Parts: sequence; C-alpha cells; structure tokens
Amino acid sequence: MAELSFNDLGFENCGDRVKVSFLKLYYFFISKDDLEKASNISVEGNKITFHSLSHDKAEKLFMKLLVRNFANLTNKVTENPTFYIHKNSGIPLIGSLSFGIVDKGTMFLEVKPFSGCNADCIFCSVDEGPSSKKILDIVVEKDYLVDEVCKLLDYKKKPAHIYINPQGEPLLYPEIISLVKGLSGLKYAEKVIIITNGTLLTRKLGDELNSAGVSSLNISLHSLDPERAKQLFNMKGYNVGRIKEVLEYLKGKVEIILAPVLLKGMNEKDVEEIVAYGKTHGFSVNIQNFLHNNKGRNPVKEIDFDSFYSFLRKLEDKYSSKLILQGGIPITKELPKPFRKGDIIEVEMASKGRYKNEFICFAKGRIITVYGEIGKNRTKIKITRDNHNVFYGVPA
Repeated sequence: MAELSFNDLGFENCGDRVKVSFLKLYYFFISKDDLEKASNISVEGNKITFHSLSHDKAEKLFMKLLVRNFANLTNKVTENPTFYIHKNSGIPLIGSLSFGIVDKGTMFLEVKPFSGCNADCIFCSVDEGPSSKKILDIVVEKDYLVDEVCKLLDYKKKPAHIYINPQGEPLLYPEIISLVKGLSGLKYAEKVIIITNGTLLTRKLGDELNSAGVSSLNISLHSLDPERAKQLFNMKGYNVGRIKEVLEYLKGKVEIILAPVLLKGMNEKDVEEIVAYGKTHGFSVNIQNFLHNNKGRNPVKEIDFDSFYSFLRKLEDKYSSKLILQGGIPITKELPKPFRKGDIIEVEMASKGRYKNEFICFAKGRIITVYGEIGKNRTKIKITRDNHNVFYGVPA
C-alpha cells in the first residue's frame, strides 16, 4: 500500500472521476479507470492511497497522470481554463500586462500573481469578472514570482513600492499571505500595497496581512449606498456595511486608502460621501478618473482632466482633505529591451492567450502577446509595441 499526501492538492470522489483541487482555487479531474488500472485507490483530504502498489510505483503512476491532466486546470470562480506558470516552465514573468511583473521605470512595481475576479464591475477597465470575454486565466507560482521580483530589485538597487495589482481580485490568490511575506522581506522593498475590492477582507485576514508585512490596503470603494454599490460592482452579495466595519477595525494597524472611480453622471455624490467618510476615520482618499478602455466596460463617457481636477479642488476646499497628489514619482533604471518595435524575431508559443486569436509567446527572457493565428510552437513575429518591456506582436 502507498499513501501519497500533498500540500497543494486535495482529492474528492466524483463518480467515475477523482476531482483534484490545486491551491484550493483550481481543479481538474483524473479518470478512476486510469488511476485503478494497476491498483484500487481511495482518497481523503490531501491524500490518495494506492492499495496494491509500492510507493515508488504509485508515485510514478500518479505523477504521469498529474502531468497529463494538469493541462485541464480550471478556475473555480470563473470556470475558465487556467495556465500555471512556475519556475521550471521556462516562461519569463516580464513582458505582459496580464501577469508577472510590470516595471515602468519608477520606484513603483506592479506584481500580478494571477487573474480572475469575484466582482463584475460595470466599468472594469480590464474586463474581469463573470461577464468577461476572456477565455483563459493565469496563475503564477508564488516562489517563482518572489524570486523574480528579488532579481529585478537587485538590478535596480533602489527602494521600491510593490503593488499587488492583478487583473482580478488579489485576495482570491490562494498564497496571498505568503506572497506578502515574501515580498515584504526583500532587501529593497520599502512598501507592499494590495489593491483590492475588499469583498473577501475579514478581521482575521486583515490581521494576517498586517503580520505578513502589508503596508497599505488600497480599497476600490465607489459608493457607500448599499444598493448603488451593488449596482456598480454588479454583485448581488456586495455588502458595503461589512467592508466598512472591517476597515474601521483595521484603522491604525494598516494604512487604508479609499480609491473610488469617478463616473460622470453616476456617482459624484457617492464620491463626495466617501471623502467625508475618509476624513471622519482618518483614511486617505485617492479618487480616480474613469478612462475609456477599448477592451474594458465603458458605461459612461470619460471627463477631461481639467474638469476632473476642478471637481477634486472643490472637494478639497469643502472637506479640507488632500485629494490632488503633488510631486513626481522617483525614476529608476529599467531592464534593457532585448528587441524593439519593428523587429522580426523568432518566438516560442507558451499557451493560447486570454482572448480569442491571441497567444502568449516568449523569447530572450520576455513575454510577447501575439495577435493572429500561430500554426506552430516556434514562429517568427513582428514586434508592434515595446513600451517599458511590455511587448506585443503579430505573425511576420
């Protein structure tokens, strides 16, 4: 008899299949026929038992089936197929806005450990949530991500503010606590900030994040009115009262920044109420101007920045609150670009992309998002964009 146990896997009987959970947020199935060709099996929790195999044979069989069926990994929240990127995959973490690390040459770094969201905001700029048109989710191994951030910081050799800001809700990431702990312990990490909708935040989780080293929670809060908030998040279970209770509990433990998006004709009054609420509780407020995005949801027209700042100045005067940030962001050196716009390069395909007719490719330590059909794993493409080591291309 051989009993195999795992930290990141869980097992559940589902008729003629075994459902395998990965990192609690993802799953795939293995046929019982495949598992029981050589031995009867039983499953419980994080263990699978092969009753008539030696440990070595059981491990060899299971790993073979794991590799084969892991390609069918699925996100429990979005039900999208999911692509897992780990340190042995050979896939780099720089080059995409969808996952990995985004460095625009300042002290601010964005870290994107996964994709997928539990909310369905009517103005989402990156088209996440249940109504998303995206057909693929991505999850990055935590240790790989921390290691690559460490390498980048060692190259830049300047203090950094690290924003955990995925295309989705970061508190869904199964390893969020250990990710914060890993990032906050890096030599040049001055601050670790999480940008979250707050729906999964609890007192317990807030305390755990605080202990792990989070500096700030940047809360996407667009209305204090319960019904209007549900409408903006397009989420029946959204409970702004519960979110406020948790934020007030965390006051003084973690910096709280309220970050409403101003939607012309929809929530001007709500944003003003958020400014007043922030002043009452000592929370910073960082109002964002809604901007049109071709792939995002655009329920209103954007307003020009003169009008936006005029709105902010009126609220500053009324509430004696600082809403317009002054001063520039310190510049830091960027990694060299291995190729430029217009270059013809050979790339290797890693996966289909997040949208139809899109592919995730890589070359020379960079991800390249390629639009257009690719007929084989290695192909030539033309680089169409190279801003800040974020690359796009089309078949050459």
